[in-house]
Amino acid sequence: MRLFEEPPAKLTHWAHPEHELTLAATAGAPFRCDGCQEPGGDGPRYRCAPCNFDLHTDCALPPATLQHPLLFKGGGCTFVFLREPPAPAAASRQCDACGDDVRGFVFHCADRDLDLHPCCASLEDRIVTGGGGDGDGRVFELTKAASSSSSRRRCGVCGDKSRRTFWFYRGRFDGEDVFIHVACVKELAVRRWEASYRRRSGAGQIALAGAPLMEGALQSLPRRTRRSGGFERFSKIVGVIVSAIIAVIFGNPMGLIAAVAGPDGLLRG
Repeated sequence: MRLFEEPPAKLTHWAHPEHELTLAATAGAPFRCDGCQEPGGDGPRYRCAPCNFDLHTDCALPPATLQHPLLFKGGGCTFVFLREPPAPAAASRQCDACGDDVRGFVFHCADRDLDLHPCCASLEDRIVTGGGGDGDGRVFELTKAASSSSSRRRCGVCGDKSRRTFWFYRGRFDGEDVFIHVACVKELAVRRWEASYRRRSGAGQIALAGAPLMEGALQSLPRRTRRSGGFERFSKIVGVIVSAIIAVIFGNPMGLIAAVAGPDGLLRG
Protein backbone atom coordinates (compact mmCIF):
# COMPACT_ATOMS: atom_id res chain seq x y z
CA MET A 1 0.00 0.00 0.00
CA ARG A 2 1.28 3.46 -0.87
CA LEU A 3 1.56 5.93 1.99
CA PHE A 4 1.59 9.01 -0.27
CA GLU A 5 1.10 10.14 -3.86
CA GLU A 6 3.80 11.94 -5.85
CA PRO A 7 6.47 13.28 -3.43
CA PRO A 8 7.46 16.95 -3.68
CA ALA A 9 10.92 17.86 -4.95
CA LYS A 10 11.74 19.71 -1.72
CA LEU A 11 10.30 19.94 1.77
CA THR A 12 10.89 21.33 5.24
CA HIS A 13 10.82 18.58 7.84
CA TRP A 14 10.44 18.83 11.61
CA ALA A 15 13.14 16.16 12.10
CA HIS A 16 15.70 18.47 10.46
CA PRO A 17 14.39 22.03 10.64
CA GLU A 18 17.78 23.64 10.00
CA HIS A 19 17.74 23.03 6.24
CA GLU A 20 15.39 22.13 3.44
CA LEU A 21 15.45 18.50 2.32
CA THR A 22 15.75 17.64 -1.37
CA LEU A 23 14.36 14.55 -3.06
CA ALA A 24 17.38 12.71 -4.46
CA ALA A 25 16.53 10.13 -7.11
CA THR A 26 19.95 8.47 -6.98
CA ALA A 27 22.35 9.63 -4.30
CA GLY A 28 24.90 6.91 -5.01
CA ALA A 29 25.70 5.18 -1.73
CA PRO A 30 23.64 3.17 0.75
CA PHE A 31 22.44 5.12 3.77
CA ARG A 32 20.84 4.65 7.15
CA CYS A 33 17.59 6.55 7.50
CA ASP A 34 17.79 9.17 10.26
CA GLY A 35 14.08 8.69 10.92
CA CYS A 36 13.41 4.97 11.35
CA GLN A 37 17.12 4.04 11.72
CA GLU A 38 16.65 1.32 9.10
CA PRO A 39 18.86 0.75 6.02
CA GLY A 40 18.21 2.47 2.72
CA GLY A 41 19.58 1.68 -0.71
CA ASP A 42 20.64 3.87 -3.62
CA GLY A 43 17.06 4.77 -4.53
CA PRO A 44 15.01 7.89 -3.77
CA ARG A 45 15.35 9.56 -0.41
CA TYR A 46 15.08 13.04 1.08
CA ARG A 47 18.52 14.39 1.81
CA CYS A 48 20.38 17.33 3.33
CA ALA A 49 23.84 16.91 1.83
CA PRO A 50 25.70 19.42 4.08
CA CYS A 51 24.46 17.63 7.22
CA ASN A 52 24.49 14.11 5.77
CA PHE A 53 20.87 13.72 6.85
CA ASP A 54 18.65 11.24 5.02
CA LEU A 55 15.05 10.08 5.24
CA HIS A 56 13.24 7.34 3.37
CA THR A 57 10.40 8.90 1.40
CA ASP A 58 8.00 6.83 3.54
CA CYS A 59 9.56 8.33 6.68
CA ALA A 60 9.55 11.88 5.32
CA LEU A 61 5.89 11.81 4.24
CA PRO A 62 4.00 9.56 6.65
CA PRO A 63 0.26 9.94 7.21
CA ALA A 64 -0.77 10.70 10.79
CA THR A 65 -2.73 7.42 10.87
CA LEU A 66 -3.21 4.41 8.64
CA GLN A 67 -5.28 1.26 8.52
CA HIS A 68 -3.28 -1.51 6.90
CA PRO A 69 -5.50 -3.74 4.74
CA LEU A 70 -3.81 -6.89 6.02
CA LEU A 71 -4.58 -6.06 9.64
CA PHE A 72 -7.91 -4.35 9.03
CA LYS A 73 -9.60 -7.57 7.92
CA GLY A 74 -9.82 -8.87 11.46
CA GLY A 75 -11.98 -6.05 12.76
CA GLY A 76 -9.85 -2.98 12.31
CA CYS A 77 -6.48 -1.78 13.53
CA THR A 78 -5.56 1.90 13.36
CA PHE A 79 -1.86 2.73 13.41
CA VAL A 80 -0.62 6.11 14.62
CA PHE A 81 2.68 7.53 13.41
CA LEU A 82 5.13 8.12 16.28
CA ARG A 83 8.52 9.81 16.22
CA GLU A 84 9.94 7.19 18.56
CA PRO A 85 8.80 3.79 19.83
CA PRO A 86 6.37 3.81 22.76
CA ALA A 87 7.31 2.34 26.11
CA PRO A 88 8.73 -0.18 26.83
CA ALA A 89 12.10 0.58 25.25
CA ALA A 90 12.75 -0.06 21.57
CA ALA A 91 15.03 -2.99 22.40
CA SER A 92 11.97 -4.98 23.44
CA ARG A 93 9.88 -3.99 20.39
CA GLN A 94 9.93 -5.64 17.00
CA CYS A 95 8.32 -4.72 13.73
CA ASP A 96 5.42 -7.13 13.28
CA ALA A 97 6.14 -7.35 9.56
CA CYS A 98 9.89 -8.08 9.35
CA GLY A 99 10.79 -8.97 12.95
CA ASP A 100 13.62 -6.42 13.28
CA ASP A 101 13.90 -4.05 16.23
CA VAL A 102 11.99 -0.76 16.16
CA ARG A 103 14.45 2.07 16.94
CA GLY A 104 12.98 5.23 15.43
CA PHE A 105 9.93 6.37 13.45
CA VAL A 106 7.17 3.79 13.74
CA PHE A 107 3.49 3.15 13.12
CA HIS A 108 1.98 1.88 16.37
CA CYS A 109 -1.41 0.33 17.07
CA ALA A 110 -2.15 0.76 20.77
CA ASP A 111 -5.23 -1.48 20.76
CA ARG A 112 -3.27 -4.53 19.61
CA ASP A 113 0.22 -3.38 20.64
CA LEU A 114 1.54 -3.76 17.09
CA ASP A 115 4.41 -1.90 15.42
CA LEU A 116 5.42 -1.39 11.79
CA HIS A 117 8.47 0.27 10.29
CA PRO A 118 7.19 2.96 7.90
CA CYS A 119 8.68 1.15 4.89
CA CYS A 120 7.26 -2.20 5.99
CA ALA A 121 3.84 -0.55 6.26
CA SER A 122 4.12 0.11 2.51
CA LEU A 123 4.35 -3.57 1.56
CA GLU A 124 1.78 -4.44 -1.09
CA ASP A 125 -0.99 -6.78 0.02
CA ARG A 126 -0.56 -8.79 -3.20
CA ILE A 127 2.16 -9.22 -5.83
CA VAL A 128 1.52 -10.54 -9.35
CA THR A 129 4.67 -12.10 -10.74
CA GLY A 130 3.92 -11.29 -14.38
CA GLY A 131 3.99 -13.36 -17.54
CA GLY A 132 6.33 -13.93 -20.44
CA GLY A 133 8.33 -16.61 -18.60
CA ASP A 134 8.96 -14.30 -15.65
CA GLY A 135 6.63 -15.85 -13.12
CA ASP A 136 3.68 -16.88 -15.32
CA GLY A 137 1.19 -14.47 -13.73
CA ARG A 138 1.06 -16.04 -10.27
CA VAL A 139 -0.45 -14.09 -7.40
CA PHE A 140 1.26 -13.97 -4.00
CA GLU A 141 -0.73 -12.53 -1.11
CA LEU A 142 0.69 -10.93 2.02
CA THR A 143 -0.17 -12.98 5.11
CA LYS A 144 0.31 -12.12 8.75
CA ALA A 145 -0.06 -15.43 10.57
CA ALA A 146 0.66 -19.01 9.72
CA SER A 147 -2.11 -21.54 9.45
CA SER A 148 -1.62 -25.14 10.49
CA SER A 149 -0.87 -26.03 6.86
CA SER A 150 1.65 -23.22 6.37
CA SER A 151 3.54 -24.21 9.52
CA ARG A 152 4.51 -27.43 7.73
CA ARG A 153 5.93 -25.66 4.68
CA ARG A 154 9.37 -24.15 4.31
CA CYS A 155 10.23 -20.64 3.17
CA GLY A 156 10.99 -20.49 -0.57
CA VAL A 157 14.06 -18.32 0.12
CA CYS A 158 15.78 -19.88 3.14
CA GLY A 159 14.09 -23.27 3.40
CA ASP A 160 13.35 -22.67 7.09
CA LYS A 161 10.04 -22.79 8.99
CA SER A 162 10.95 -20.76 12.08
CA ARG A 163 9.86 -17.26 11.01
CA ARG A 164 6.18 -17.91 10.40
CA THR A 165 5.17 -15.53 13.23
CA PHE A 166 6.04 -12.54 10.98
CA TRP A 167 4.63 -11.51 7.61
CA PHE A 168 5.14 -13.60 4.50
CA TYR A 169 3.88 -13.85 0.95
CA ARG A 170 1.90 -16.94 0.03
CA GLY A 171 1.32 -18.27 -3.47
CA ARG A 172 1.05 -21.53 -5.41
CA PHE A 173 3.64 -23.45 -7.40
CA ASP A 174 3.07 -26.87 -8.99
CA GLY A 175 -0.13 -27.30 -7.01
CA GLU A 176 1.39 -26.57 -3.60
CA ASP A 177 1.68 -23.51 -1.37
CA VAL A 178 4.89 -21.47 -1.47
CA PHE A 179 5.85 -19.12 1.36
CA ILE A 180 8.39 -16.29 1.27
CA HIS A 181 9.26 -14.67 4.59
CA VAL A 182 9.69 -10.89 4.53
CA ALA A 183 12.28 -11.35 7.30
CA CYS A 184 14.40 -13.71 5.17
CA VAL A 185 14.41 -11.37 2.20
CA LYS A 186 15.35 -8.44 4.37
CA GLU A 187 18.16 -10.39 6.04
CA LEU A 188 19.73 -11.22 2.69
CA ALA A 189 19.48 -7.62 1.49
CA VAL A 190 20.86 -6.24 4.76
CA ARG A 191 23.87 -8.54 4.46
CA ARG A 192 24.71 -6.97 1.11
CA TRP A 193 23.79 -3.49 2.34
CA GLU A 194 26.14 -3.73 5.32
CA ALA A 195 29.04 -4.69 3.09
CA SER A 196 28.41 -1.66 0.87
CA TYR A 197 27.74 0.67 3.80
CA ARG A 198 31.09 -0.19 5.39
CA ARG A 199 32.80 0.24 2.02
CA ARG A 200 33.80 -3.37 1.79
CA SER A 201 32.85 -5.66 -1.03
CA GLY A 202 31.74 -8.50 1.24
CA ALA A 203 32.03 -10.79 -1.78
CA GLY A 204 33.57 -13.65 0.17
CA GLN A 205 30.84 -13.79 2.79
CA ILE A 206 28.10 -13.48 0.20
CA ALA A 207 29.53 -16.25 -1.98
CA LEU A 208 29.89 -18.57 1.01
CA ALA A 209 26.27 -17.94 1.94
CA GLY A 210 25.03 -18.94 -1.49
CA ALA A 211 25.43 -22.70 -1.20
CA PRO A 212 23.46 -23.25 2.04
CA LEU A 213 20.87 -20.74 0.90
CA MET A 214 20.25 -22.59 -2.33
CA GLU A 215 20.16 -25.92 -0.49
CA GLY A 216 17.43 -24.51 1.77
CA ALA A 217 15.47 -23.20 -1.19
CA LEU A 218 15.70 -26.59 -2.91
CA GLN A 219 14.34 -28.28 0.21
CA SER A 220 11.31 -25.99 0.10
CA LEU A 221 10.32 -27.24 -3.36
CA PRO A 222 7.70 -29.94 -3.82
CA ARG A 223 9.42 -33.28 -4.48
CA ARG A 224 7.96 -33.67 -7.94
CA THR A 225 9.30 -30.22 -8.87
CA ARG A 226 12.78 -31.19 -7.75
CA ARG A 227 12.57 -34.39 -9.78
CA SER A 228 11.31 -32.59 -12.90
CA GLY A 229 14.05 -29.95 -12.86
CA GLY A 230 11.66 -27.10 -12.10
CA PHE A 231 14.10 -25.16 -9.95
CA GLU A 232 14.82 -22.59 -12.67
CA ARG A 233 11.14 -21.69 -12.94
CA PHE A 234 10.85 -21.63 -9.18
CA SER A 235 13.86 -19.32 -8.76
CA LYS A 236 12.43 -16.87 -11.32
CA ILE A 237 9.18 -16.63 -9.41
CA VAL A 238 10.94 -16.22 -6.07
CA GLY A 239 13.22 -13.59 -7.64
CA VAL A 240 10.22 -11.46 -8.66
CA ILE A 241 8.77 -11.56 -5.13
CA VAL A 242 12.14 -10.86 -3.53
CA SER A 243 12.73 -7.88 -5.84
CA ALA A 244 9.32 -6.42 -5.00
CA ILE A 245 9.91 -6.75 -1.24
CA ILE A 246 13.39 -5.19 -1.38
CA ALA A 247 12.13 -2.32 -3.54
CA VAL A 248 9.60 -1.37 -0.86
CA ILE A 249 11.50 -1.85 2.40
CA PHE A 250 14.76 -0.34 1.11
CA GLY A 251 13.32 2.40 -1.08
CA ASN A 252 13.83 0.94 -4.58
CA PRO A 253 17.56 0.08 -4.34
CA MET A 254 18.41 -1.49 -7.69
CA GLY A 255 21.89 -2.51 -6.53
CA LEU A 256 20.54 -4.57 -3.65
CA ILE A 257 17.92 -6.18 -5.88
CA ALA A 258 20.63 -7.27 -8.30
CA ALA A 259 22.85 -8.54 -5.48
CA VAL A 260 20.10 -10.75 -4.08
CA ALA A 261 17.77 -11.62 -6.97
CA GLY A 262 19.89 -10.87 -10.05
CA PRO A 263 21.66 -13.41 -12.32
CA ASP A 264 24.72 -13.52 -10.03
CA GLY A 265 22.87 -12.81 -6.79
CA LEU A 266 22.42 -14.82 -3.63
CA LEU A 267 19.33 -16.60 -4.94
CA ARG A 268 21.40 -18.01 -7.79
CA GLY A 269 24.11 -19.33 -5.48
